[in-house]
Amino acid sequence: MKGNNVSYWRPVVNTILYSIQFERALDDRVVDRIAHTLVTQPLATLVPEDEYGALVEGIATREPIPTLIQLPHPEAELREFLGRVVARMDEMRPWPTLPYLRMPKDSVSIFENAAPIARISASVGDIQGRISRAFYSGTEYGTFIPLKMASGRVVGMFTPFWSDSDDIVLVDATHDPDPHAAITELLSVTRIDPATVTRLTADDLEPFSDKYATTPIHDNFRGEHLPGNSVWGGTQVAYLTPEERERYRLTAYNGLLIDARGQLLDTSNARTLWSPAGGRAIFVMDSNGVLYSSPNHVLGEFHHSSFLAGEPAAGAGEIEARYGQVRLISDHSSHYRPARRFTEQVVDSLARQGVRVDDLVVEYHSPT
Repeated sequence: MKGNNVSYWRPVVNTILYSIQFERALDDRVVDRIAHTLVTQPLATLVPEDEYGALVEGIATREPIPTLIQLPHPEAELREFLGRVVARMDEMRPWPTLPYLRMPKDSVSIFENAAPIARISASVGDIQGRISRAFYSGTEYGTFIPLKMASGRVVGMFTPFWSDSDDIVLVDATHDPDPHAAITELLSVTRIDPATVTRLTADDLEPFSDKYATTPIHDNFRGEHLPGNSVWGGTQVAYLTPEERERYRLTAYNGLLIDARGQLLDTSNARTLWSPAGGRAIFVMDSNGVLYSSPNHVLGEFHHSSFLAGEPAAGAGEIEARYGQVRLISDHSSHYRPARRFTEQVVDSLARQGVRVDDLVVEYHSPT
């Protein structure tokens, strides 16, 4: 009976035949080269064990040798060569840990709310050569490649992103609190020229269009962040910089919300000024549908207005989550006092990110 790996026989063997089509003799040097390539640069989204299994099973069941690449070598010699490649792969065990793997094309959905972290001033062709992996093309997302790094980070490279350039944007789906670490890891295991990579700041991303309508903070709170303000009687509210804001950013993965530390969002130990018994955290959503949340809500020091530094928000209120699953959102925010349409935007953004909202409780305090 044929195993699952035999389905990879044709693409794996075609790739091998393409690589040896100009070799006159299939000697040990060629065997070493092919075995090393299969182990260190696996085909497409396969891992070395997939390739190895395909060869072992295909040889055992005498799968037909593909004819896409015509070689002068007789079939018996090719089968013997493939057997030597398998033996050489066995001799190479334990195989090295791969620095990154290309993920399937449909994994693009996890980048729905990914953070752009760098600009790569290079062509797709140049980057493909430097990472020895091909980009996906002809999709509604443009040309892109998703990579799972050895550290567990998931990063992607997409183009076009800028309207006036074919430069590539590097995005981080795992939202590492230190974007520099993700960039450093990629550069350390590829041949991408560091001179072509520029880390992005929030200002670099400001020109892009907004997805959601916003509402401003109430006039009564204007100036609350300034020393000596009259709003809070001697205290001032913290207004976060774009860099500080990232520590509160939420992302979605497999239908669950993840905090900036990479942990499943859980508000069990959080509390707000409206829920002093605990279980809820405050949140706001920006015009791009990105949510920010804090378990701490301190009168006169940290409020909804803190996240976006007093700028308009597309939604604001409380959020309740257990082990990443969102149970409830409310529109309770004295600063923004959002109408119901803004809270509906929050539900829309969560759904677009793949968060399960079928059982979500929406608690309205706004009459309209």
